[in-house]
Amino acid sequence: MLMIANWKMNMTKSEIFAFLDSLAGEDRWRAWRDRGVRLVLCPSYPYLDFLGDQCKSRNLPFGIMAQNMCAFEKGAYTGEVSAAMLKDQGVEGVLLGHSERRQYFGETDGAVAEKVTRALSTGLLPVVCFGETRQERESGSCAEVWSRQVGPVWERVRKSRAEGIQTPVYWAYEPVWAIGTGQTAGLEEIREVSSHLRKAFGEDCASGLLYGGSVNDESVSGLCEKGTVHGFLVGTAFLDGGNVLRVFDRLFGRP
Repeated sequence: MLMIANWKMNMTKSEIFAFLDSLAGEDRWRAWRDRGVRLVLCPSYPYLDFLGDQCKSRNLPFGIMAQNMCAFEKGAYTGEVSAAMLKDQGVEGVLLGHSERRQYFGETDGAVAEKVTRALSTGLLPVVCFGETRQERESGSCAEVWSRQVGPVWERVRKSRAEGIQTPVYWAYEPVWAIGTGQTAGLEEIREVSSHLRKAFGEDCASGLLYGGSVNDESVSGLCEKGTVHGFLVGTAFLDGGNVLRVFDRLFGRP
């Protein structure tokens, strides 16, 4: 199971030190890893290398992913960060298409698909976010929204696999109406998403479904179903090491 902490635009060096100090005890993290559970941290760009070094020095087996990247390979794109740069820093994957990127920075479904293609060709594991707004859910257009967001990406994934690139892809279902609101989708709604991915795009497309949207230590256990949910994308709750431990203890038991 993949547990991803999306720190968004939070966490300075001193806060990262405190976070890692609160998670000290590498034996338990290795025990959880040996059970197939991984914790992946997604800091802002300036701290990717720093966080990786800190985890290594503390023998903490955490993965490191970026929160975004540029679709272009390289060139005159001021302020952007390329897939090759992330790979060069030892980053294993990247979040793409997060609802905040779509809402605040105008990222389109086509742009997300371009980024996924670039990530796959560079050997980065893409975690592709999708999900509906409250208005779209109330209007009954969820399936249409999911297909619109997932379809262009899945085409690129299939093309990459035909070319011999077998890097897995994770899908993070994050209903926009749940993010930061304290509300979560129910297990029935997540099952609905999983079923739609299977019917629309095939069994393989639903084999790496994560859930994100106001996940915390109280809500997480009711959303975990083997074969449906393959992990969680967690925001605010995973800025605090104590919350991380509570979620892991509740879901996986203390080693």
